[in-house]
Amino acid sequence: MSSELGHDCVIVGAGLAGLACARTLHHAGRRVAVVEASSRVGGRVSTDDVEGFRVDRGFQVYLDAYPEGRRQLDHKRLDLGRFAAGAIIAEGSRLMRIADPWRRPAEAIGGLFQGVVSVSDGLKIAQLRSQVLARLRADDLGDQRRGDTDVSTRDELLRRGFSREVIRRFFEPFFGGVFLERELATSSRIFEFTFAMFALGSGCLPAGGMAAIPQQLAEGLPAGAVHLETPAVAVEPGTVRLANGRTLTARSIVVATTFDAAVSLLPGRIDSAAASRTWKGTKLVAFAANRSPLAGPRLLVVADPRDARGPAGPIDNLTVPSDVAAGYAPRGESLVTVSVRSDWHGDGGVEEAIRQQASQWFGGQALDWRHLTTIDVPKSLPDERPQARAQRPHASLGDGLFLCGDHLTTASINGALASGRLCAEAVLASA
Repeated sequence: MSSELGHDCVIVGAGLAGLACARTLHHAGRRVAVVEASSRVGGRVSTDDVEGFRVDRGFQVYLDAYPEGRRQLDHKRLDLGRFAAGAIIAEGSRLMRIADPWRRPAEAIGGLFQGVVSVSDGLKIAQLRSQVLARLRADDLGDQRRGDTDVSTRDELLRRGFSREVIRRFFEPFFGGVFLERELATSSRIFEFTFAMFALGSGCLPAGGMAAIPQQLAEGLPAGAVHLETPAVAVEPGTVRLANGRTLTARSIVVATTFDAAVSLLPGRIDSAAASRTWKGTKLVAFAANRSPLAGPRLLVVADPRDARGPAGPIDNLTVPSDVAAGYAPRGESLVTVSVRSDWHGDGGVEEAIRQQASQWFGGQALDWRHLTTIDVPKSLPDERPQARAQRPHASLGDGLFLCGDHLTTASINGALASGRLCAEAVLASA
């Protein structure tokens, strides 16, 4: 077994957090090496090439108001395409639009007339927007919020007096799609931060797919700093043992993997309660279409009918990424992507069930969509309920060992980037 020296820090994992950590250390003049088990950087933020289409692995959106994104990424080089503010709400065979009244006032008034949002709920949304933006300016939002007990998003919405109808028609399908769970059990702290990000900016896609984000981070590292297809099998203070028999040594070791992988690499180092944290999964189905079913760069989300005993179809949300950003589809074709509801268990194939459900809204064109790929992502987001977040481990484990990843902050691109930067700052402070 050979041992390799010459690094100030070795980082295990080339997801967003690991890359952000490595870049911060590199900019501070530290020599870093990043080892990654897979064949590409990015971790859960990745994009596949399928028959000339670029298909993101799961429903992924970048919010251009993310403070860490503005700090660490070059938005201009990402060539971001932006979703229109608001969403299309599908209920049964009916399509309704809800818009941001600050950016699309005419559409927002139309949403009132369609019954998506009542006047009372509209006023409460305005109050929520004002309060979360004030908290954001005061640095008192998300994990920084002080003096209260964290509750679920649903409990917070009910506490604020929102009607059950607007929760069912808007908050459940829209934020449930973001959080990958319709119960709205996700921490209200995450909800308020995410709401503020949508209020300040736009949902975006980089040209050519979400993989452009980790690729940009990796390009900021020295040549040869990232070692792909190099799995680690054990981590000890000052040492990373690799599957190929080599050993890397450094003063500081950062484990920037998923939390369950970190537990296996660091047996006994992570609290058992934190180690038991579960995952939320998702399934994305991609189709090629001759033309886009949506009138512009919009997000369609599906609200349950009031008397529904279960989901009427598999569609959780539907997007046309090629309407939003360049490079997602070949010329003359459109890429349609559908995030499948976790609670749908219909008979037959999910692809045909999607076509049938979509034909309620778009007519026969949906029946002609050509299936490209179905992507299962069983580990898409960690459990973000308040009780799960209360069990997050500390970033510093002692003995020169550190953790980073969005499971320590918030399960988002912003959370991953923030965790990487903060971990690097802790490494620098310990040197």
